Amino acid sequence: MITEYIDGTLSPEREKEFQQYVQEGHIDMAEVDEMAKLQGIMLSSSAPAPSAALKENFYQMLNEAQLKQPQAKNPTSLLERINASLFGNQYGRMAFGIGVLIIGLFLGSNLGSNSYKEELTDLNGQMVEMREMMMMAMLERESVSDRLKGVQMSSALSSSNEKVIDALFLTLNSDPSTNVRIAALNTLAGYTSDPKVREGLVNSISKQKSPLMQVNLAELMVKLQETKAKDELKSILESDQTPEDVKVTLRASMEKII
Repeated sequence: MITEYIDGTLSPEREKEFQQYVQEGHIDMAEVDEMAKLQGIMLSSSAPAPSAALKENFYQMLNEAQLKQPQAKNPTSLLERINASLFGNQYGRMAFGIGVLIIGLFLGSNLGSNSYKEELTDLNGQMVEMREMMMMAMLERESVSDRLKGVQMSSALSSSNEKVIDALFLTLNSDPSTNVRIAALNTLAGYTSDPKVREGLVNSISKQKSPLMQVNLAELMVKLQETKAKDELKSILESDQTPEDVKVTLRASMEKII
């Protein structure tokens, strides 16, 4: 709900519910504002602009290409048609601008110096490392809202990042807050194309004591049609500590796994 509030996607009903939580003290608006600022910083991070020599190189190559082209039979008419097509309407101007941008990026990546490419690679690597450090720091804080921010930040990192996946599984299996564990589960659910992630989710079933987590994991296993999860779910069903209503839900889930 906090994420939807920051993104501005709350429905009117959810907006009322959100404001009620704020009034009751369940949501700290100061922390929400901090989270919004942090998200703004992360989303506004971008790759560096092409080098200053890019424009000069582009026009030099363009002039050379024009000199090599044969003259058109009716240059005035041709130029008029090009001008009308490119600049006669908003979409034409937009297409022209996008085309120049693509060509510029292509030239910058293929004709730029090796040092530029190295700087760009280093900068991207530093950005990833910074996000990793911020995420890890958030996940280790005492505040539930801070740990939720950490889980949210992890979704912006690559699914192939082992540090991120390990941190999410540690959160899923050991965080004291059910809400934080559910957030970690929802993030990991987006990476289930990785066999290691699927295996980790199956192994996590037996580590969950919260009925809500057990039900959420069972529903995910049904969606994935993960047959290996049946043994883990069966052990929960056989436990005397499992509430009867949860057992009913788990049995229904097991029946749906073919």
